[in-house]
Amino acid sequence: MFNMSRSTRMCALLFSAGFLLTSPARAFDLNGAWATGTDVCGKVFVKKGDKIGFAQFSEEFGNGFVADGNDVRSKTARCTITSRKETGDTIDFHAACASEIMATSTSVRLKILDANRVSRLFTDPAFAGMELTFYRCPM
Repeated sequence: MFNMSRSTRMCALLFSAGFLLTSPARAFDLNGAWATGTDVCGKVFVKKGDKIGFAQFSEEFGNGFVADGNDVRSKTARCTITSRKETGDTIDFHAACASEIMATSTSVRLKILDANRVSRLFTDPAFAGMELTFYRCPM
């Protein structure tokens, strides 16, 4: 028979409880429409049924993108996320993108500011220190 001390049993119980009560980390939910300002959401995006598209002259009012799973699209390009790594409040994406003119592979780094704001961090040395903040649009 096991003859464990009371403190050993207590430690084992606490360890087991801590292990069972931990929840898996959840990835940031990027799905939805994102614009460079909440005040321009209605000028950048239009909703038809359950589909979100871009307004006719959306680029005059701001920039934006629509994320749906691994598909991300802007007014001029469609991308498929090929890999995603989330570390703390930073997400690194690699994506295959296509526009009317060309196909390309790109890397994007986003910093999560809160559930409805992210900043794109530009990693190219030519744009060092530049950020572009996007706001989730209520659609």
